[in-house]
Amino acid sequence: MKIFYDEKICVRCAACAIESENGGIKFERDKIIIDETKIEDWHAIAAICPVGALTLKNITSSV
Repeated sequence: MKIFYDEKICVRCAACAIESENGGIKFERDKIIIDETKIEDWHAIAAICPVGALTLKNITSSV
């Protein structure tokens, strides 16, 4: 699972950063900073975005 951020539609409300419990998303200098190495409830964070700027997608690798 990977989180994607669409900066073009983000309204910078910082709801995602507030929902983040372990520093996976920070709001600094009017920018969203994502650290996917942090353990977070990424589904809840994506769901709280009022404009859908954060989405989760399954990533499969072909070997």
